[in-house]
Amino acid sequence: MAFINKIKIIRILPESSKSRASELVYEAFQKKIYSVIKEKEKAIRIITKSINYSAGFYAVYENSLVGMAGTQSKGDRFIEAKFSYFHEEYSFFKALIKKIYFNFDSIGIIKNDELELTALSVQKEMRGKKIGTKIINSIILYAKSKEYKKIKLTVVDTNPLAKKLYESIGFTIHKTKNYGFLTRSAGFKEVTHMVKNLN
Repeated sequence: MAFINKIKIIRILPESSKSRASELVYEAFQKKIYSVIKEKEKAIRIITKSINYSAGFYAVYENSLVGMAGTQSKGDRFIEAKFSYFHEEYSFFKALIKKIYFNFDSIGIIKNDELELTALSVQKEMRGKKIGTKIINSIILYAKSKEYKKIKLTVVDTNPLAKKLYESIGFTIHKTKNYGFLTRSAGFKEVTHMVKNLN
């Protein structure tokens, strides 16, 4: 049996795997997260509380979580870090500042017929094995079953492999925004908005 066929995509994540999901998000976006939250343990606790697990797609290999991605639709977020989560870890004013800068928000306004793919994360040792592709294809099938017309996502300029992956699956560039020095500490300068039409 081919390795990729041993990967199962599940929608309901066991409680015991939720901290691992947070670690995957942290690994994939470490520089961005570190620019706001220096302490890994605090970051993991905040992310664990912030994830909307019911909106996720999870890749499992031999009962271990090895990859994941989230979806967002109108009025719904996959990662929504509330101020209270930061205030549990920091003083009021420090928590307020960190909440403002900790941005896993949407690419913008999401229409009723659009789905956003976000927070695609694959375990380092498992990258290059088509796990990301399998997760995305599962999301595409889900989107079609719910009659969404488009799937949107963003990718930063320092992640060309992800951009290449998205293009291989049929995503095309919609626009690119250059943030220059504003996002340098988060590890990128440009954000490319991509879209896949499902018609």
